[in-house]
Amino acid sequence: MKSVLLRLEGPMQSWGTASRFEIRDTQLEPSKSGVLGLVGAALGVARDDREQLARLAGLAMAVLVEKPGILRSDYQTAGGGDWPGRKRYGVYKASGAASGAATLSTRHYLADASFLVALSGDEPLVALIDSALRAPKWTLWLGRKGYVATRPIAEGLVDGGAAEALWRHVSMFAETRESLRLVVETGIADGEARMDVPVDFSPDHRVFGIRYVRTERIEPRQEVPCG
Repeated sequence: MKSVLLRLEGPMQSWGTASRFEIRDTQLEPSKSGVLGLVGAALGVARDDREQLARLAGLAMAVLVEKPGILRSDYQTAGGGDWPGRKRYGVYKASGAASGAATLSTRHYLADASFLVALSGDEPLVALIDSALRAPKWTLWLGRKGYVATRPIAEGLVDGGAAEALWRHVSMFAETRESLRLVVETGIADGEARMDVPVDFSPDHRVFGIRYVRTERIEPRQEVPCG
């Protein structure tokens, strides 16, 4: 088995799983829907292509939190007043605001964070993802439009499953004197539920499934576990 590694690092990134227009949340590490949305953009997968989304969702994912960043928020407005082109761009319809009124929103994000994500499974698919990340079909964002990566996202292909690949990365490359957080997919019996498995990304019909994750700690100089 092989895994494809993604470096998600930038001044701002957001990985919401329960957002509404007024409040846009973020998880403390990349969500599976956010990562697969990024991968789908690289591959050129349509938002409503359920077959391709199911194929991507079948990959196992693990996240190494190398730098958790700082949780911050932006205060934004949409609509309000009357200006040329208002009706053409549909500001009020999109924001849900009445004519002449502004809609307010608070958007949470992680500042100065760095994550290493591993996706493992079907080898031809992970190889295709690695290639697409190097020459993406569409623009890649760190969870929200406008949030750009400051390092190349593609980190290459490595042997092993997702969690194993990240354990090995720490033992070989990471320089840390503190424990690192590792979030891995697991079974229902010992996991925390996350409703972030994409089924359909259509704007008017977003559908997500459930998965379970477990958080582990990697201590400095800890050996890679067998198996």
